[in-house]
Amino acid sequence: MDDAERVPAECIRYPPNRSRRKKRDLRTRPAPCKDEGLKQSWGSSLLEQRTVLMIAFLSKLRSEKSGILQTAAAIGNSLVASAVLLSVMAGAWLLIPVDASAPPFNPSHSELKAIQHAPAPVTSGLPLWERIRFRHHIETRLPQYRWQFEGVAKAYNISWTLLAAQAYQESRWDRHAVSPTGVRGIMMLTRDTASSLGIQNREDPTKSIVGGARYFRNLERRLPRHIGKTDRIAIALAAYNVGMGHVKDAQLLARRVGKNPNSWDDLKTTLPLLTQESYYETLQYGYARGWEPVRYVKRIRAYHALLEQYLREI
Repeated sequence: MDDAERVPAECIRYPPNRSRRKKRDLRTRPAPCKDEGLKQSWGSSLLEQRTVLMIAFLSKLRSEKSGILQTAAAIGNSLVASAVLLSVMAGAWLLIPVDASAPPFNPSHSELKAIQHAPAPVTSGLPLWERIRFRHHIETRLPQYRWQFEGVAKAYNISWTLLAAQAYQESRWDRHAVSPTGVRGIMMLTRDTASSLGIQNREDPTKSIVGGARYFRNLERRLPRHIGKTDRIAIALAAYNVGMGHVKDAQLLARRVGKNPNSWDDLKTTLPLLTQESYYETLQYGYARGWEPVRYVKRIRAYHALLEQYLREI
């Protein structure tokens, strides 16, 4: 804006607040404007007053805009400089001479065999923070219970790492864990289940692990023998979580929709149907939160795989 167009600050007039006019009668009237061409008085039209205010606002906006443009230009220059620096570094890397006298990499037969049989990285599906927490608990909590898991698992012919993974899903290896529904202990046994197994103190870690292993083995033995080991374990784990009755209902639904009731891949698609009234009202054991055993088995498998991987690395 040219100097001729600039509005002197003393020429800007604001209409009085008429609702409080009586309180401001003693207010000193503003000094007259030196620029008679832009002179404004309390009696001027509202349109003229708004025009003067708009001119002042645009003038201020223009000065602020120039500062923003200068900042953007500085950022652009820094980005260009960074791109140039990266290009120079890439060119320098390409110009580094290669040592032609260095012998080629020829791994031995044992090295090739180790590479070929190296275990694939575990894809647990768990978020990073949970994998970090699990590894921390492996190092801090598992050592005090490992010998118990190993001894009990051997007695009941169960993988001790699987039993430990199940216990972690149940209680995070906390012997004093208690759920809102009243299950407690490292294997989260219900009062009825503990009583049927002859366990009085569910917070005793040894007795809780023994009770959990016995209960799991009993559930697995109730399944048909022709079911494969992987499916048997998954179905037994689901029954541990939701009850064998609801698992039987899900197997019946699987038969109705033409799926294999003894395949976990098929059964995990029918268990969630137990939440829908059109399905569970036709079944013996009724409603169940069928998504919970699916999630339960998935997480135990993830913890089991991560634990096995950790033991291979140490």
